[in-house]
Amino acid sequence: MNLLLLLLACPPADDSDSPPGSTDSGDPPAGNPTCDALGLPTRPFDATGPSALQRHQPAGDFSVPLRDGSVWTLSEHWTGCESYVFLPHWFSVDDLDDASWWTTGVGDLISRSPRNVHYFFVTAGSRDRDAEAITVALEADIQSAFTGLSAEDLAWWQDHIHVVQGMSAEVGGLVTDMFRADIGALGWAIDREQKLRTTGYFPAVEAYDSALARQDLWPWELRLYSAAYEPEYFNFEVERQARMDAETVTTVPVFDGSVVQMCVEGPLNLPDAAEMANYDTLEVEVRMECPDKDKMEINNCGAWDYIANYWVDDGSGNWLEISRFITTYHRESHWLVDGSHALAWLKEGGTRNSRYCWAPEWNQQPTGVTLNARLSNRGKGSRPQEIVDLFTGGAFVSTYNDREPMEVTIPAGAKKVELVAIITGHGMDGSTNCAEFCDHEHHFSVNGTEYSYELDDPGIDDGCAQMVGTGTVPNQAGTWWFGRGGWCPGREVAPFVVDVTENVTPGQPTTISYRGTLEGGEPVDGSGNIEMRSWLVVSY
Repeated sequence: MNLLLLLLACPPADDSDSPPGSTDSGDPPAGNPTCDALGLPTRPFDATGPSALQRHQPAGDFSVPLRDGSVWTLSEHWTGCESYVFLPHWFSVDDLDDASWWTTGVGDLISRSPRNVHYFFVTAGSRDRDAEAITVALEADIQSAFTGLSAEDLAWWQDHIHVVQGMSAEVGGLVTDMFRADIGALGWAIDREQKLRTTGYFPAVEAYDSALARQDLWPWELRLYSAAYEPEYFNFEVERQARMDAETVTTVPVFDGSVVQMCVEGPLNLPDAAEMANYDTLEVEVRMECPDKDKMEINNCGAWDYIANYWVDDGSGNWLEISRFITTYHRESHWLVDGSHALAWLKEGGTRNSRYCWAPEWNQQPTGVTLNARLSNRGKGSRPQEIVDLFTGGAFVSTYNDREPMEVTIPAGAKKVELVAIITGHGMDGSTNCAEFCDHEHHFSVNGTEYSYELDDPGIDDGCAQMVGTGTVPNQAGTWWFGRGGWCPGREVAPFVVDVTENVTPGQPTTISYRGTLEGGEPVDGSGNIEMRSWLVVSY
């Protein structure tokens, strides 16, 4: 049975070379054959068990009986570079099909998975008259998937795919506890930091079924390979954290993880101007967590893909955008994005009022919000000190480009000049399905030299799913896979940054113009909205 159809998010709201499992965090310590073979760093086993069945608690140790007669124990198989995903049997492919979602598709799961993952197939609950038949069908599919693998791959996946003996209620320990609790009902995992995680929902973008749509049911069927997005995202998280841990930064805490409704204000307590002069980089780190830590993410985290912004007050009541994100459908998220242009606003240091908003007043989406500003010096040789407002977006209609060029005088002492823009397209208006699901381009001209930002991902059905390895939160309960106009649900919005120093002359005026195009031509009426802010940033 499909338990989640009543919990699913509706369609979207209006408002990329390392191999799988690789990391750039340095050479792994010797001594672990699995991690050495994958070129991944290890992590020591932690025997500390969870104090509560909640996400990000330590998993501790446990054992499970397998169908081959062996007993698998985490501490004995821990490598420190792998993740472990536990998948229940009890979902059907869709609401018109009683077949279990994991009796077919193991071959696709293997082909799409990073090598550093173990999968455990668990018949969940205490009784199911079809459980044995489902398990037998699964085992047949596993054997079919193994056919044709090379000897090396066969040995690898035989060691990484496991079928648990008996119902989860009989297994005992962590497996019983997690499937019995609400938090693990959809499946769960242990990530590479040995922390408990919950999995998401597993429909696939190419598995659209019009028969389901005609009956007002969720029209995308489940596919087993979607589970592979979970370890892919765990790998991304570890690689990002390794990079963050290796940096020398001054962290400025802003929001502490408390559950708040739609918008929260608080002080950004910066160092004084003398210390701020040491920093050439600002990043904004945001965690958004479900309000109830004891429950699954689905129908616990906010249901909608809304724009989220982090702002700072300019001192006179005007809000200046430091960074932008897009919330998930029903899942937790953790983002890190560059906001270095804001150093020009913040160079005097001290306390500034700041605001983080992620939902409208009519649908407030309570969320635990943690936000940190990370200040660092990356040896750029200069730091942002002046910033000039350029162009904003608006309704993407036939008059969108009715705007004049701007003239900006470049300060005489400028060492570096950058064009910075944060651009996303929204709305699904008219025949163009714009500006969320249409291709649009943004052209800036600096003294006659053009720089274009082309947002052509809307033509790719799985455009956002392709970017799980670089930070898109996977397996959301909504249409998270579709490529969009400059954004993905559950992801930060990277600013468009170009160095235009060679196009300007310090002490002289610079002419800057902008125009937006729809699939290479002029925008037409009824083409949604472009949410854009752009600046010229001068560094000394």
